[in-house]
Amino acid sequence: MNKIHIARLSGIPVLILLSLVLPAMAACGTIPAGEWVFIGEEGLDITGTGVTAGSQIAYYGPGGSVSSVPAAQVTVADPSSFYVAPSVFLGKTGPWFTLPENNLAFYVGDPTIQVRIVDYTSGFVVGRDATWVPKGDIAGFRIDTNLWVFSHRKGCTGVPLTIEITGPGGLSFSSLGGYRLGDVVVSTPTFESGPVWATGSGEYPIGDYIVSVRCEANNMHDNYPVTGKSQSEQVRFLLQKVNPLIATMTTTAVTETATAVTSTPGTTDRLESGTTVETSVMTTVPSTAETVPPMLSARPTRAPGLLPATLFLALISAVLVLHQRRERQG
Repeated sequence: MNKIHIARLSGIPVLILLSLVLPAMAACGTIPAGEWVFIGEEGLDITGTGVTAGSQIAYYGPGGSVSSVPAAQVTVADPSSFYVAPSVFLGKTGPWFTLPENNLAFYVGDPTIQVRIVDYTSGFVVGRDATWVPKGDIAGFRIDTNLWVFSHRKGCTGVPLTIEITGPGGLSFSSLGGYRLGDVVVSTPTFESGPVWATGSGEYPIGDYIVSVRCEANNMHDNYPVTGKSQSEQVRFLLQKVNPLIATMTTTAVTETATAVTSTPGTTDRLESGTTVETSVMTTVPSTAETVPPMLSARPTRAPGLLPATLFLALISAVLVLHQRRERQG
């Protein structure tokens, strides 16, 4: 009894969920005459374009100039569930016409999606020249797509897109705080989410992140999983507090021993240890693992009060010469 009761209860929300989802999907799949459909979409209702069951549609080339001989023809079995198959329509984008009337039915487009990460705090866009986002900044998304024309379809406010974020250790996110990453509705060629990603939150650990966007409407992504088409290229960036491009300066104390030479008249020159001189050495450690050889910022100095042996001997010689001259004059 308990199992049957649970099964019935579990079935109720499933039916309710389907009833909520299917009309929304159907709303973005109803195509008026002269509107765009995209490669990979399936289950489209194109009856409003004038296409009937078993009739043919024709493609005369990208310019749409109707001639006597179509470049391609397709027989439509069921216009209430039409599939823009990549195997049939790839390379045949542009206007398609009903036959034999040659009335414009719809345009076939090749989908494009691009995503960029915007740092709204520091005012830059993540790209080749900026792959680091300071943790604590507030970020968001900029999406460029030609799928925004979904908004022209009856009962559809825009194309629903999914933003996918993968973080360190394979973490994935379904939302950023209160901002949901699924069914992001885009109704303009360039979409701005605004500052929705507070990276300073503890749920976003320091490390590498990957962001991409895909379109799952009418099974487009399943049927046409091509990067740059039904899914964007991945954007990668590093989230951390310290800019990895800034070198780290370190100071190291180095001890050098200076040596002085002293001489005593009538004895052999000898060496005496001088004082110890400490000098600072500054090394630069770049973001790579390479270490720059240290450069001495000062040289050891001679111990104070000690004369070189050559100077001492010169003074002695000068004194002797003066003494001899005085004896001669006397």
